[in-house]
Amino acid sequence: MQNAIEHELAELGGRSACIVLGLKHTAPQELVSINPDMIFPAASLAKLSILVEVMRQVDLDILRWDTRYVVPTSARVPGSGALADLSPDLRPALSDLAHLMISISDNTAANLLLYLVGMDSVNTTMHQLGLTSTRLERRFMDFEARKSGRDNWTTAGDMALLLSYLCTDFFPGKEQILNMLLRQNDNTLLSVYWGEDVPFAHKTGGLQGIIHDAGILHPSHAPQVPLIVVVMTAEQADEALTRYTLARIGKIIYDGS
Repeated sequence: MQNAIEHELAELGGRSACIVLGLKHTAPQELVSINPDMIFPAASLAKLSILVEVMRQVDLDILRWDTRYVVPTSARVPGSGALADLSPDLRPALSDLAHLMISISDNTAANLLLYLVGMDSVNTTMHQLGLTSTRLERRFMDFEARKSGRDNWTTAGDMALLLSYLCTDFFPGKEQILNMLLRQNDNTLLSVYWGEDVPFAHKTGGLQGIIHDAGILHPSHAPQVPLIVVVMTAEQADEALTRYTLARIGKIIYDGS
């Protein structure tokens, strides 16, 4: 599996990373490890970090899922999602914002949640969880911040570690987080060849030249052996080719599991 994926990524060019971990045993089994510590712009994978912090604050009774919020003009941004175009009278609940942020990668919902929990809180929690290369430095669609060098950063290794926590019993709210990730609407990357009936709790991310997909796969032919799968790419000139390559990598992983 490792050699086949290395070949696909080498043919693609640019920068790339891949991690596949099997969870059959008490400790994760490393099946593929390619550039696990290479730092990438996180794109919408940063929304997974925000979701974990939202869940932490709900668990501590700092926030409540049923609290409703006004969506201010300052939080409404273009790009993926629908909330920016909906009525200003709409008052979505915290749970609505979280579902929108994950299922359709809504940038406005993500910005409002980031404001509610605080960027520093997200970064502190990620550091405490051992995600030492994951850091948020800007809101979504803040391209002026990107031009100045501020971005949201992560690695395949950090994303795999965060997903591994969701496969343990002690992580607060893990079932709610997984249910949201299972409702991810973008299944045009790793999961293209798997079929809609194969559970894949995941989050995608994309910016110009950047395409990521990361999640927990439950192969139908091995339902008791979930896999953590992370593929990250950057400096890609051909988006269609990148998407096709991730689909091919997903097929390699599924067939080899």
